[in-house]
Amino acid sequence: MMKTLITATLIVAFFFSCKSGDSLTKAETMAKIAEQVESSRYTFVPQTAHPMGGRAINITSSYELKVTKDTISAYLPYFGRAYTAPYPTDEGGIKFVSTNFSYETKDNGKGQWYTTIGIKDDRRNVQLTLDIGNTGYATLTVRDNTRQPISFYGRIE
Repeated sequence: MMKTLITATLIVAFFFSCKSGDSLTKAETMAKIAEQVESSRYTFVPQTAHPMGGRAINITSSYELKVTKDTISAYLPYFGRAYTAPYPTDEGGIKFVSTNFSYETKDNGKGQWYTTIGIKDDRRNVQLTLDIGNTGYATLTVRDNTRQPISFYGRIE
C-alpha cells in the first residue's frame, strides 16, 4: 500500500513539474508575436538559407536581423551570385546598420503579417520582406541590386 502511494505521488509530481516547465501556450505565443510585430521590436533568427537556384543550407552560427523603431541591423550570411564584388572585400554576407529606412506592416487579419523594409542609407538598394506567422516562424527575403535574391526561414524572438 505504501509503495503504491509513493509511486502515485511521484507520478503526480512528475506531471506537475512537466507542466510548470512548459513554455508559453499557443494563445500567449500569438499575443507575444503580435505585440512584437506591431511595436516594431523583434529579432529574426534564421535557421535555414534558401539561395536562388540552390538547395537549402542549415545555419548553425549566430546570425540575425534586428528590428527596432529607429534602427534595422542585419548580420546574415549570403550564398548566391554577386553581380559586383563587395568593397571593402571583408564585406561578404549581408551586413548593415540602418537608421534611414521605410517600414510597412500589413496584418492579414488571420494572425499573419507581411512586412516590407527599404534600406535608404546604404550604398546599395536593399529591400527586405518578412512574412511572419502567429506561431513566431517567418520567411525573410533579401533583394539587393548587386546580388541574386536570397530567402531565410527562421523564428521571431
